[in-house]
Amino acid sequence: MAKIIIIDDDLDVLETTGALLENAGFEIHSSDSVEGGLEMIDRLSPNLILLDLLFPEHPSLGFLAAGTIKDKYPNLPLFVLTSINREYALDFSRDDLRADEFITKPVRIERLVELIRQYIS
Repeated sequence: MAKIIIIDDDLDVLETTGALLENAGFEIHSSDSVEGGLEMIDRLSPNLILLDLLFPEHPSLGFLAAGTIKDKYPNLPLFVLTSINREYALDFSRDDLRADEFITKPVRIERLVELIRQYIS
């Protein structure tokens, strides 16, 4: 069973997205903090990461975390899930983050599951 870690400060996103992905057959682990999520990655060796960008501690924390993850685990698929570029018009793309996929919230779960399966098959 593929292991996915979700890192997002929004507990509703963690709960809802996690439950939907579990129903799709994935093993889900979640963290509401970047620090906890990074520790989880080291400990659990996941197959894929879902990362939010905006965290209350610091506006660029998600961006920094994406770089840290890709530096340490360059082959680990990283999907950024965010409201940025929908609610906030910032000019950046997945290439700026070194993310494998850039997905705007709200997420269409069917599309997310399809993308995940493409990356971990």
